[in-house]
Amino acid sequence: MHVLLQLLDFALAIYTWLLLGVLVLYWLVEFGAIDPRGSAVAVIRGWLIRVAAPALRPIRAILPEFGRVDVSPLLAILAVMAVRYALALYVMPRVP
Repeated sequence: MHVLLQLLDFALAIYTWLLLGVLVLYWLVEFGAIDPRGSAVAVIRGWLIRVAAPALRPIRAILPEFGRVDVSPLLAILAVMAVRYALALYVMPRVP
């Protein structure tokens, strides 16, 4: 059981980094720092959006528009971090 919880925590950590990549990519594209039509950027952007969509869709349904800035990845990162913290605090077995 302990190994499964550690694996879940590791998967959530990886997902946090992917959401951070989505956040940075959204902001770089929105502010014109990178061209979203470039082949490498388009492939990475498409993959990240497909991976992050299940977490971002419910947040975007609730969150009002903030103009050009998309803060839903930031809120998803905070939610995943809260889950990891609760997992570490309440579920993970304590080692004496």
